[in-house]
Amino acid sequence: MMNALRQLQKQVLKRVGGKPRERLLLTVMIVAGLGTGSAVAGHDMEYADVFGQGPAGPVVAVDGARLVRTDKNLIISVRISTPEPGSYNYPSGNLWNNDAYPGKPEAYSLWAFVFNDPDSCSGGGPGICTGADVGNNTPGAGVFNVAGHLVAGPVLQLNGNLTFASAPFGGAPLTDPMTAEVHLAIAPHGALQPETLPNQIKTPIGNPEFWWLAVFPAD
Repeated sequence: MMNALRQLQKQVLKRVGGKPRERLLLTVMIVAGLGTGSAVAGHDMEYADVFGQGPAGPVVAVDGARLVRTDKNLIISVRISTPEPGSYNYPSGNLWNNDAYPGKPEAYSLWAFVFNDPDSCSGGGPGICTGADVGNNTPGAGVFNVAGHLVAGPVLQLNGNLTFASAPFGGAPLTDPMTAEVHLAIAPHGALQPETLPNQIKTPIGNPEFWWLAVFPAD
């Protein structure tokens, strides 16, 4: 158990270098999320670039998204530079949220689209998973609110942990963390609207054209 944990911690330290706060945060996440030796052994940290806004957007954080899979959960961390208020596109309101607009601090929410059975996806064509698969009731497709955050500083970091007990916002629960395809989306809610909390950071807004995205293919 300890050897496996040390190996995973070394990988974390190698990637984040001399940033004590980030090193501590990621190490704590690994220890808390993985728990027993059987859960630790053999599970690597995966990295993905964060890009957007929208699928055609530029990369905003190389290796900014991180995922650890175990046989029990998905441990998620996303870190990007905080978008400058007014420098990006703000989505219109919906059933849950008012229109987003610039301000300080601004609110963001992190969403995970989990496809337990990627071969069943058809949102982007046969075997190609998109958010549409959740709405189409594709077997094993679900969306989860991973985290929400208010930020006015230079760094936006969102962390979360999905387990079999995590309730999906829509679609299916997590059943196959080791082999699922996972898409992450940061949704911008704009300026803090205190009267709407906590709803503002726990419900969706916009669509992929407004989100910063990261994709972890099926393992």
